[in-house]
Amino acid sequence: MLLNEKAVLVSLNLKKWNPRKTDKRLVEEVATNYGVDSKVVSASKKLVALNESVFKRIETLDGKIRNKVFYSVGQGCTGFCVPYDYKGLHLLPSELMKEFTEAFAELKDQRERLVKQVVDSWDEILEGAQEELKGLYEPSDYPSKEEIASRYECSWSQHHLPDEAYVGKNDYQVEDPRHGVSSSDVSEVESRTKSTVELATETATNNVNVLLTHLTDCLKNDKTFRDSSFDKVKNAIETFGAWNFNNNPDLSDASDILLDALGKIDGADDLRKDSSKVDDFVDASDKASEILNKLDGVI
Repeated sequence: MLLNEKAVLVSLNLKKWNPRKTDKRLVEEVATNYGVDSKVVSASKKLVALNESVFKRIETLDGKIRNKVFYSVGQGCTGFCVPYDYKGLHLLPSELMKEFTEAFAELKDQRERLVKQVVDSWDEILEGAQEELKGLYEPSDYPSKEEIASRYECSWSQHHLPDEAYVGKNDYQVEDPRHGVSSSDVSEVESRTKSTVELATETATNNVNVLLTHLTDCLKNDKTFRDSSFDKVKNAIETFGAWNFNNNPDLSDASDILLDALGKIDGADDLRKDSSKVDDFVDASDKASEILNKLDGVI
């Protein structure tokens, strides 16, 4: 099966104005005062210290866009994609496109409101910077009010996967030769695709297993658990099937078992109040984990 029948490539475009700048004049002054080479000295100034909070909030949102929408690999990452070429392209299962676009739109909207706040108060921000920096204030360090909005951008682009990107083992190259594409190009694309698919399924499988282990441990031992712990498990279960690019029957069985169990639970409080639902969910989790733990190699 062609991978582009089950996934798309996406890339992220984030731009922002940097409210910090290296001051070469300060560097030279410090180096001269202490009699050292300027190469061993670093000096930067905060251009908007009095209004720094709004810029930090934009940086925080940029981090959330990367870690909560795009990246699913790495500590604290709960996004919808895995790296494809490590040059900015990410693999997104087509089934998760709706969730991806909604999550992105929500954070983009928050970011745009903050950017508007910066633009609307730009004159006041410059006045505050001039008062605070005094002799260190340089007008050339700042864009004009007309320019500042263009320094910010937040968007994503969709790209098509190469036709040579197949899922799993196949003989398509022999049966359907690609005109104008060398065998080495096909091999390189298929190799990258294989590693990407392996990473995607392995990441999704490990994520579900880890989250299930934590929650079922709490349920089995009558420990307290946060609503967020249940929400993470719920999200992992609902998106798990989208990463089954190879239509692995064992992954499908595990996904069906978990989805069936999840469909009988109405939120975290259900598990706190109804012991029968706890027993059913723990049983389903154990069955699914047993299946997942037996998987080996390319799934």
